[in-house]
Amino acid sequence: MEDENDVVVGYLVIREIGDDEVQFWDPEAGWNDDPDDGKLYETQEEAERDAETLRAGNNDTITVEPVYGDDGEEEDEEDV
Repeated sequence: MEDENDVVVGYLVIREIGDDEVQFWDPEAGWNDDPDDGKLYETQEEAERDAETLRAGNNDTITVEPVYGDDGEEEDEEDV
C-alpha cells in the first residue's frame, strides 16, 4: 500500500502466470518467483523497453510495476 512518505525506488517487470501467481524478470536469470531475484530497474522507460520485448509473440500478461520505499523522513507520531 502506498503511503504519503513512500517514494518510487525502482520498477519490476512482472508476468502473471495463474491464479494470483506472478513471476519477476531478470535479464540474466530469466523469470523468478521471488521479487528479490527480479531486476530492479532505475527508470520506468528502461523497464517498459524490456517488457515490450518480452511481450512480443507472447500471450502472457506482462506489466511494469513501481516499487515503493520510505523516503527516510521520520513521521511524528504522538501517543494519545
